[in-house]
Amino acid sequence: MTILHPVTGSESQTLLDAIGLTKRYGGQVALNAIDFSIAPGELVAVIGENGAGKSTFAKILSGAVRPDAGGLRVHGKPIELNAPRDALRHGISYIPQELAYLPNLTVAENLVVGRWPNRGGLTTRGRIHAEARRIAARFGIELDIGAQIAQLRLAERQLVEIVKALARDVSVIVLDEPTASLTSDESDNLFHVLRGLAQEGVGVIFISHRLDEVFDLADRIVVLRNGDVVANLEAAKATSQEVIAHMLGAAAEEYYERRDRQTRDGTVALALRNWTRIGLPNIVNFTLTLHRGEVLGLFGPRGCGADLIADGLAGRISDFVGEIELAGQARPIFRSTREARAAGLGYVPPERKREGLVMALPVQTNLTLHVLSSVSRFGWINRVRERRIAEEWRDRLQIRLRSVRQPVESLSGGNQQKVLLGSRLLSKPRVLVLNEPTRGVDVGARAEIHRYLRNEADAGAAILWVTSDAEEAVLVSDRLLVMRDGAIVGELSGPAMTQTNALMLATKEAA
Repeated sequence: MTILHPVTGSESQTLLDAIGLTKRYGGQVALNAIDFSIAPGELVAVIGENGAGKSTFAKILSGAVRPDAGGLRVHGKPIELNAPRDALRHGISYIPQELAYLPNLTVAENLVVGRWPNRGGLTTRGRIHAEARRIAARFGIELDIGAQIAQLRLAERQLVEIVKALARDVSVIVLDEPTASLTSDESDNLFHVLRGLAQEGVGVIFISHRLDEVFDLADRIVVLRNGDVVANLEAAKATSQEVIAHMLGAAAEEYYERRDRQTRDGTVALALRNWTRIGLPNIVNFTLTLHRGEVLGLFGPRGCGADLIADGLAGRISDFVGEIELAGQARPIFRSTREARAAGLGYVPPERKREGLVMALPVQTNLTLHVLSSVSRFGWINRVRERRIAEEWRDRLQIRLRSVRQPVESLSGGNQQKVLLGSRLLSKPRVLVLNEPTRGVDVGARAEIHRYLRNEADAGAAILWVTSDAEEAVLVSDRLLVMRDGAIVGELSGPAMTQTNALMLATKEAA
């Protein structure tokens, strides 16, 4: 099979073809006879709402899921994948969003696991480290190869998994949300690596919810909606509005709509004064004020310190010094998450699967975990009341599921995020702190979360929205504080609150 390469206009043999892939789960169609091809050296973004079929498509390519109909070809030859090892044998490497590292081993050991460097069947720490350094150097990525991987930050663990996959002799790489936990510099470095691989003839398929990186990296954009391919666009000629319209099946203007409104209540809900913490980065004399009825954005690149402020407010970091005023009352800085919750502060963490939800438990249990006293008596949980509350919040947040009794891990990422949000809102917090609340969430679910939380602010909620996404910061905020290197470097509101101005301040390019 040959295709017309969308960038060069020349014909080339395809590396991988999917023909008529179909997958059903019960009565639900996840993929509906889709066709897909990728050529040598091509970078293809696959995007769509949660539930559009992206994950199913990626898992079929990885060998983790078998299609009900259709098939795959590699270099024009039919293949059958019954397990991930079959995909690797055919030159297809899959990097999932949920990392599969071995936490008690070192970075070096994780990089070479299953392919131990040896002589006469024996290996040594020296050989392992030498091979790990060679792999990292090949892709120009710096790693602390002697560190235990469990001790690394999430972004560093993500890079290890990416380098491990890249080190294999593969012709196609499939990445699911590869930059979700990376800083801007780390993302740029990864993109540099992927472009280099493409120049060597490797085909790169990446799933992303971030349109800025899609347009930055992709040659071609394939849009899925309800299991169908609804668009196959040349990235250089497409626009964000066009892509979103394909994804949502509606005009893009609704997503981009942003209401300009003044804070409806001048009452101070939260004030931080002279917060200081020595570390990376240093935070010195940090001060902010949040009012009732306000969505206050705190924006900056990952590593700027905004996430530390969020964690400090939630009682997850106990070594801040300074002053805090909550609902008009001065009080000590929270020293535990329980203390923060008891004071009326709700916190949505950035990693829902590790920090926010108990994935194996039902949706209804996850929703009511923080308000157990309202659904229990004498230590016994009233499951009828628990289910009734969960169904109410299912409807309020438009959580798409079969039953509130199903495990939360069975939901799409966007719906999991809505469960996480509902679990915090159920306790009726005085202040809601959101730390990257739409990370890994598709455009449609993201827009729904934006609208719901803006409505909460209209009703008087005080919301601090911490994000490293400039587009989101501008879309949701009534007022925007920009951070860099542990300090606020600017405040934007009204017509001045644009992505350009926010990024200029955050990247030291302000006049």
